[in-house]
Amino acid sequence: MVQYAALVLPLAFAMGAKAQNHNGPTPTMSFNASAGTTNLPNTDYSNERLGFLWNQVGPVATHTKVTATVEPTPEASLVGPGQFHPLVASTFSSNLTGAKLPPNFAWGLCASAYQIEGAAKDEGRGPSIWDLLSHRVPNQVADNSTGDVLGQHYYLYKQDFARLKAMGIPYYSPSISWPRIFPFGHGPVNEAGVKHYDDVIAEMVKNGIKPAVSLFHWDTPLALFNEYGGWTNRKIVDDYVNYAKFVISRYDKYVPVWFTINEPQYCNWQYSSYPAGNYYPSYGVGPGLKARFLCGHYTLLAHAKVAKWYHEEFKGKGRITFKNSGNYFEANSTSEADKAAVQRSYDFVLGWFGGPWTDGDYPQSLKDTLRDLLPKFTQEEKNLIKGSCDFFAIDGYTAFYAGAIQGGSLEDCTSNSSYPGYPECTSSSSVDPNGFGIGPGADLGASWLKSTPGGIRKLLKAITQDLFPCIKDIMVSEFGFAEPFESSYTNIQDALWDLRRADYLQGFMDNILLAIHHDKINVTGAFIWSICKFCIRKLSEHDNFEWGSGIKTRFGIQYLDYSTLERIPKASTFQMLNWFRSHGGEFIGGGAGNSTTPK
Repeated sequence: MVQYAALVLPLAFAMGAKAQNHNGPTPTMSFNASAGTTNLPNTDYSNERLGFLWNQVGPVATHTKVTATVEPTPEASLVGPGQFHPLVASTFSSNLTGAKLPPNFAWGLCASAYQIEGAAKDEGRGPSIWDLLSHRVPNQVADNSTGDVLGQHYYLYKQDFARLKAMGIPYYSPSISWPRIFPFGHGPVNEAGVKHYDDVIAEMVKNGIKPAVSLFHWDTPLALFNEYGGWTNRKIVDDYVNYAKFVISRYDKYVPVWFTINEPQYCNWQYSSYPAGNYYPSYGVGPGLKARFLCGHYTLLAHAKVAKWYHEEFKGKGRITFKNSGNYFEANSTSEADKAAVQRSYDFVLGWFGGPWTDGDYPQSLKDTLRDLLPKFTQEEKNLIKGSCDFFAIDGYTAFYAGAIQGGSLEDCTSNSSYPGYPECTSSSSVDPNGFGIGPGADLGASWLKSTPGGIRKLLKAITQDLFPCIKDIMVSEFGFAEPFESSYTNIQDALWDLRRADYLQGFMDNILLAIHHDKINVTGAFIWSICKFCIRKLSEHDNFEWGSGIKTRFGIQYLDYSTLERIPKASTFQMLNWFRSHGGEFIGGGAGNSTTPK
């Protein structure tokens, strides 16, 4: 048996004397990976640095068949449901007899780059925060799917636009991928990415489709999180403005509507939970309330700076705003506490970003509740924000009941940041006070979404008459529905009968028209989410990416069969087309599509 003697250190070394070597003393220091606060500015725009960013994400899937832009094939006539089952009838036919949309009403379909493009690593694109989240953070996406491949709209856009033209749809509202233009968030532009979007815009114009473009739909370049923490740092404002100026300057003559930011409210239910400090540096701002309101603060400033430049320096020819996310709130009762809860609910959703319609600042309820957690605007910044939106855009999908917080007082909640429900300090529900559900539910992956068509009319009225009466016109920039269990069907024919989505669309469009004619609200547009849910032969495979819900929760009104590249419209497509034919919607070329479906 070998005996090992205990190691005895020289006394001087054990007491902390510096080790010696032929180059002199070796320095010592304390290390803490979570304590870094100094930003790491990047000036390395090399291929090696881009490779480092993608290595941070991990292996990326590619498509084995579609690897380059596909030229459009001839579009066949759109043939929908036959004689055995009708589409959904209008509940309001007697109230809408002869009712027509106003001239120049903008309508069409919408989508976002990360959710449908695929081709994640192709042609010089840099990774976004969502590439990191979907690849590296377990269960950040419910089914652990990614946006790597999806429907390959990046290569199939010509076919998609040919289908829109065949349907006669006059507008399409996409987003542009920031990291495709600036792979590092700033620095040199990516030549291939710019060429791609040049062709996308040109193809839309060639087909007679008007673009309504979102500059940012949550795909912040990952490099900016590494460099300074993304939207928790004021540096993001200048980088975003630089990106926005580049895109607008290039395409403004073709784009009548610009959305600077898609749903800044995502700072609450998405951004504030990003894993800062675990997968990229936190720079002292981890997940939570501080991140949430810093994100909102710099988002408002970024939008306002772009809008000011657009009108005063660039002299843009179109209109510019951002897209709000918000839903209608109905009070649980006639009590003053429940009425106050409704207003408070609106304050923390729409009022948070309502500065363009008020004095450029936050609502007093946010200031009183959040105190030092809420960043402050200078007077110059308030002046910049006020009036920075040309019209109000609302992504309004559903409705809720709202009431006073349960189990305590409002003061108990607002005075204690650890109190359940802080800082909103209200309760909300999708159940009517009488106990019945507020409306039919969507797919389980979108459990928050109920079909509540009456809510959109009430929401339009609340925004324009109660919350922000200075609004001159409003656009419903998104609405749509996730058909329950659609991904579970084993054949396409069954999946095409999306009657709950068709019913949702009919009811929402009817109520938008009622708001125009009966409430005298100047609604100037409506966009349906989304252009399509792409799939392969097996419906359970690649589809549109629905953020935290993954690819199984589906909002699209048509499918794509990868084996033939054929687009297959669902019943909801014909529900939409027939509605706009009946109510005077503009169609490309002045026609009304070539559908053979009976009205």
